[in-house]
Amino acid sequence: MGLFDHVATAPPDPILGTSIAYNADADPRKINLGIGAYRNEGGKPYVLECVKKAEEAILADTGTAVNKEYSTIDGPPKL
Repeated sequence: MGLFDHVATAPPDPILGTSIAYNADADPRKINLGIGAYRNEGGKPYVLECVKKAEEAILADTGTAVNKEYSTIDGPPKL
């Protein structure tokens, strides 16, 4: 008997289910809004104008670039 054999399987995650539905949809006009980042036709993050303005203000203070991609589950690589 395995350590977790007594644990019931959880129901599918409704948020991740939107990704499954998106992938199954054949409509060429579809837009994936379920995973947290808007994407352009090339699959790159689409940055809203209000975010660009906020970033300009941040960069004026920090002087560094801001990466809009999500990090991996174990965090960003050590530099």
